[in-house]
Formats: sequence, C-alpha cells, structure tokens
Amino acid sequence: MAALRAEWIRIWRNPADTLATVAFNAVLMIGAWFLLPRNWLFEWTGPSGFALALAGWMYADVTATNVLAPDRERVLAALDDRDTLGALLGAKAVALWMLIAPLCATIAILVGFVEQDWLYTAVVVVAVALCPFGALAGTSLVGVFFPYHQRSLGWRWDHRARWRTVVVRWLILLVVPYGVFPAFSLAIFIVPAVLWHLVRPADVHSRIGTADFALCVVLAVLISAIMWVMARRIAVSRIQRHAPLADYLRDRDRG
Repeated sequence: MAALRAEWIRIWRNPADTLATVAFNAVLMIGAWFLLPRNWLFEWTGPSGFALALAGWMYADVTATNVLAPDRERVLAALDDRDTLGALLGAKAVALWMLIAPLCATIAILVGFVEQDWLYTAVVVVAVALCPFGALAGTSLVGVFFPYHQRSLGWRWDHRARWRTVVVRWLILLVVPYGVFPAFSLAIFIVPAVLWHLVRPADVHSRIGTADFALCVVLAVLISAIMWVMARRIAVSRIQRHAPLADYLRDRDRG
C-alpha cells in the first residue's frame, strides 16, 4: 500500500507522464474505431469489443514500459531489498490498472445495457479487469532491460551529436510499447483463441458464444497470473544483479 500510495502521488504530480499519454491513446483508439474500417486494427469489432480494444490501447504506452528511470530515486534506494523492488514494480502496474480498468469496465457495462446480455457482459468485465496484469508485468521488462531518462526535446537536440543513444534509442523506445503490450496480450490469449477455433461449430461466423468466451477468459486469466509472477521475478533479479543498470539510472546525462 505504501508503494501504491507513492506511485499515485508521482502520477498526479506529473500528469504529462502518465495521465496525458493514457488519454492520448484513448483518443487515438476511439478515432480509429469510428473513423476507420474496424477490421483494419481490431479483432473483435462488435460493440462488446470496444471496451477490450480501449483497454489494450490505453495500456500500450511508455507508462507501462519505462518503469524505472522516471522513478529512479526510489528504485536506487530499494536495490538491496528484493521485496521493496517487487512492491514498487507491482504498484506501478496496479496504479495504471486503477486508471484504466474501471473506465473500460464501466463502458462494458453500458454496452451490456444496450445488448441486454448480462452474462456475456460480465465475462467482458472480467477480461478487462484481470487479463491485462500479466501483459503489464511482461511489458515492464522493456523498461528494466532498456530504460531511458525523461529529458526535454531541447536537451536531446543539444546532445544530438550522440544520436545513437540520445535520439535513435529514445525514439525506438517510444514506439516499442505499441508492439510489446499487444505481443504479451497475444501470448495470453493465443491458447484460449486456438482452443476456441478448434472446438467452435463450423457454421459460427458471428460473436463467440458466452460459454466459450467464458472458458477462454478463465484460461487467459490463469496464463496472465503465471506471466505476472514470472515477469516480476525476472525484473527484480535483473535490477539487483545488473550493475550497469544502476549506473545508468544514477546518470541522467546518459539520455
């Protein structure tokens, strides 16, 4: 709880870091949903898929990947305490979840009012609420292996001679989250999705049935829980055993 409280304070003191990026992704997703052919970017194109897609897009940003450098003081202070490091990383994922999951769950419930299929809506809410945890933990590994310091555009322009580390590396790490979170989400859902495709009737072309969807979500939640545990263990071990990482976090001029 102390780690979560500290993370909430950090988020609200620096709204441009987390709040603005999450809101920006939400706007992008809503625009793509209503302005583009939905099958271009979305797997589930029916009304119930809106909440799932919105959650995925809002999670997929640097707020979920660059977890160490923006909070380097707390990370460095906890280097020798495995439990504190685990709590810090967990709090970052939970705080992001608290910003996104209630909104997307509420949207799913509103869609349920329209469709009048409450059991299916309940399964969508469970999927929105629980499945992202594993993907968030996996995505945070990017920031553990490849952190970067938040520096102004002016600073990066002044140091553009170091273009590989200050410019190119930073630009790559800005774009990477949009592929990493979907990749971990795919890893969570691939087994349930394959299972459904194997057992579904040949004449089913519309929305997945409620019972089948519920089974897929249960499997996805179990896989997400395993991914959560494994990713956090990998992250803590990496942080504690990789001395160059601590040196990088101490020096903001590394870019």
